[in-house]
Amino acid sequence: MLTNKEIRSMAREYLRGNYKMAVLNLILITIANSVMQSVVRTLTGESALNMQMTGDTLPNWDSVFSMQSSPFQTTLNVVLSIIVALIIGSMQMGNEWGYLDMLDGTPLSSGHLLKPFENQLSKTLGVLALQAVYVILWSVLLIIPGIMKLYSLALSNFIYFDNPDMKTTDILRQSEAFMKGKKMRLFQLDLTYFVVYLIPVALFLGIGVSAFSMYAGAATADSDALLYQALLLVGLMLAAFAIFGILTFIVEPRRKAARAVFYSEVLKEENLIIG
Repeated sequence: MLTNKEIRSMAREYLRGNYKMAVLNLILITIANSVMQSVVRTLTGESALNMQMTGDTLPNWDSVFSMQSSPFQTTLNVVLSIIVALIIGSMQMGNEWGYLDMLDGTPLSSGHLLKPFENQLSKTLGVLALQAVYVILWSVLLIIPGIMKLYSLALSNFIYFDNPDMKTTDILRQSEAFMKGKKMRLFQLDLTYFVVYLIPVALFLGIGVSAFSMYAGAATADSDALLYQALLLVGLMLAAFAIFGILTFIVEPRRKAARAVFYSEVLKEENLIIG
């Protein structure tokens, strides 16, 4: 099996000519998620547009925090949120399928996002739901078992793509079998990409701590300095989110391509493909 460095290098090669489409697919998924989440908030009465106002004034903090959702609104929120999660999960699955096609020489396209909806949608939803249930149940024990289960099932979407007629439970079992002894290897591969996200975290914590230490005690001594702290905190949060978003579009296509290469290497190791 190739080393993680070789896998990353191969992933970069496969992305040549496909990178813009990979970013576009991520943008489309993000937009779809934002739109559907906004619809859910509106339908369940959580949108600011649905807040009752007096006259032409915006609601004050007391009225906002005193708002309570009815049991129907809560139930509707949960149901719609699950539906949205399954739809976005299906689009993400199609995105991962695109990377497997890319390894076979087929260019990435936005059509990959819709492939899971074209046939056997019930199985697609079953694979996604069962993965979520397993990870959640293991996470109830402790965070570490949940992460281990997440990596045990990491190849499920790829296996489903190659074996669409395989039973849902068998797809997950196959992923667990393939990942025996390889979970740490894939975690280390992901970590080489995730470490980049420490940049906005360092920005937020470093500058934030420095600024707040400069104005220590301002809460009782200087209201203007306290306002400055609050504005600085908001600015840092916005900057961190912006940098995080930009890094996502830079890192995620490379990480997903690397995962696809990792899967192909696993198949070779299992003597399921030659080459």
